[in-house]
Amino acid sequence: MPLFPPNPDTRRWPDLVAEARALLPLESPRWTDHNHSDPGIAVIEMLAWLVDTDVYRVSRVTDRHRRKLLALLGVRPAAPSAARVVLSIRPGPGAPAELPAGLGFVAHGADAPLGLETVAAVPLTGATVAAAVVAGTDEESNWTDHTPTLLAGTTVDALGPDPHVGAALLLGLDRPLPEGTALTLWVDADGTDDLDSEPHHSARTVWEVRSGGAWVAPAEVDDHTRALTRSAAVRLRIGPGGLPVEPLGAAGARAWLRCRLARGRHDAAPRLRRVVADAVEATQASTAVGAYDVAPGVVVGGAGAPVEGALTALTITVDDARTVRTVRTGDPAAPTVRVLRWIAPSATAPGRLVVELVAVGVGDGAPEQVFALPGGAPAEAPRVWLADPAGGVEAVRLVPDSDAAGRTDLSAVFDARTGTLTFGDGRAGRVPEAGRTVLAGYRGTAGARGGVLAPPAPVAVADDARTRVLLGGPPAPGALTAALVGAAAGGTDAEDTAAAAARAERALWAHERLLDALTAADARSLDDLPRATVPRLAAPERAVTLPGVERCALDTPGTRIARARAFAETDPRLPGLVAAGCVTVVVVPALPRERPEPTTGLLRAVRRHLAGLRTVGTRFFVTGPSYVRVRAETTVVLFPGADPAAVAAAVRAALDTFLHPVTGGPRGTGWPFGRDVYRSEVMRVIDEVPGVDHVSALALRADGGPPGCGGLCVPPTALVVPGPHTVHAVRAEAGR
Repeated sequence: MPLFPPNPDTRRWPDLVAEARALLPLESPRWTDHNHSDPGIAVIEMLAWLVDTDVYRVSRVTDRHRRKLLALLGVRPAAPSAARVVLSIRPGPGAPAELPAGLGFVAHGADAPLGLETVAAVPLTGATVAAAVVAGTDEESNWTDHTPTLLAGTTVDALGPDPHVGAALLLGLDRPLPEGTALTLWVDADGTDDLDSEPHHSARTVWEVRSGGAWVAPAEVDDHTRALTRSAAVRLRIGPGGLPVEPLGAAGARAWLRCRLARGRHDAAPRLRRVVADAVEATQASTAVGAYDVAPGVVVGGAGAPVEGALTALTITVDDARTVRTVRTGDPAAPTVRVLRWIAPSATAPGRLVVELVAVGVGDGAPEQVFALPGGAPAEAPRVWLADPAGGVEAVRLVPDSDAAGRTDLSAVFDARTGTLTFGDGRAGRVPEAGRTVLAGYRGTAGARGGVLAPPAPVAVADDARTRVLLGGPPAPGALTAALVGAAAGGTDAEDTAAAAARAERALWAHERLLDALTAADARSLDDLPRATVPRLAAPERAVTLPGVERCALDTPGTRIARARAFAETDPRLPGLVAAGCVTVVVVPALPRERPEPTTGLLRAVRRHLAGLRTVGTRFFVTGPSYVRVRAETTVVLFPGADPAAVAAAVRAALDTFLHPVTGGPRGTGWPFGRDVYRSEVMRVIDEVPGVDHVSALALRADGGPPGCGGLCVPPTALVVPGPHTVHAVRAEAGR
């Protein structure tokens, strides 16, 4: 059922009357007078009029009513969001040593140029990552060269497929860096773009540089990658001794630095697409800039004339022609903005002011005044002020709806979809007085259009007054070369009411969607569904049903859980007994590969996440899986010409794959919880190995027990892991 049902009826008064008349011969055959003069027909027409009136009134639900209902549900139409890109900066002759935050670039998209702004300062070294090597715990003997694949943007295991403490990612730069150099690396990780800045729940990595034949810590490290689990920047400052070019075993001579797993363990092996030096994140947004003529004779009040390039507390008022009539600086309540250009007016000649502040209009004293923000939809809520020609300035509070505003509250309703500000009517919100100027500071974005940016779209430094101020002058030709590192992420337009209602429906009926998915697949748990299906199902706001508990556990922020299974009325401390009100959640990560076990930090993170979603009277227990180790003892007869050693190794590998708790099982999605191991299935797995003619003997053993000729029983909450198998590969006897 939709949140907002359609019009209850499309029939009007003539349609209702005609339908009622058509039913008379069926319902009352003796009623033969269907003329208007008949009293019964008059009653039918009156009832049809009442129904038509009620339908009209019910259908008069406006968009404002729908937004009110959504607000009661805690849902409001989402504002537009700016796309995020990563820029690789190559310095040339005359390039600055560091680019400031907020520097503007222009990307030429498919239909129109799009503005970009950097989110952080980035020092420029000119270095590039020329080598990438993954080293195991013994880096002198366990090397994996990922240079060609990582430089091509192909995903690789950052610390190996099963990283342990001591595993490291070695990066070689193409040039040395002197002491005190600041270096920024952009690490593009595969997986979720989790913006949580908290440290990883278990894994801890350290960055080191190779200097003087030893690994030493840099002077400063600022790592936002959460142990290489999300895309972010790593900022290093090279310490004493610098970062020289040194040979390092088979990897060759480079300026080496490394990221080493110091302690803890990941839930899944971290994977990277690329690592880029001198790269910075940018958003597809541009700071709104106002350029105004200053009327002749205007005298700057307050703390003196504005200074170009400086952040200044500035208040201006304009007339209807957008000409500045008053300028005042130094007011603590005024907006602090950057002045890009200031030419003082004379008594007879106008001046010029270019500033990161927009005068969006002048009040006329009428109720419900509407002002439109120029320059595209704001990437975030704007900052708004009301300036008085007498020199006063007040901050305007943005509210979602004017109903909550009082008569004297200076507030405005900001509509992100249309980019408009609507002030009050004198009863709900104050009316801007005539002659007052509405000022706004914001950044405009193209929304979804910015999300289509991708290489090889050309990127160049913006050629405007703001860029010249931030760089201290116009950049020299060829001083800065920028390029996109991968495709843009995000970028959405403002939601309308229908889209917000659809989002609310997905949240409200998340439990039903989970149950529908299980019913369609004839499954009892989300763990029985295909692995790729579950992330597409929305997580409910409360963990009420067992599938909901499983989905919430898998959705724990900052984790990568391979499997989760919830068991009702189960207490792990009381096996075999019914524990009313208790739910046990078994979580299975992907690591270690041989026997996946959750770390204490992972269990704590899931437990804390579920604690905020549980219903009253429910107690959650979060544990790791219990395992039944399965060992096979088998004798296989080979086809003629088959290699016994190779076939025996292939049989052991097939058994390990089939019995793996995460990637095994009949469907390759992990061994099902509580599923017994059947001898016939194991025999089929062995028989399908190339080179095996038939299986002459097979015995299964569980956890050191005696071998048996039947299957093995597995407890309901347990999984299986493969043990060391004994495989005898024999050749067929002659004549058989």
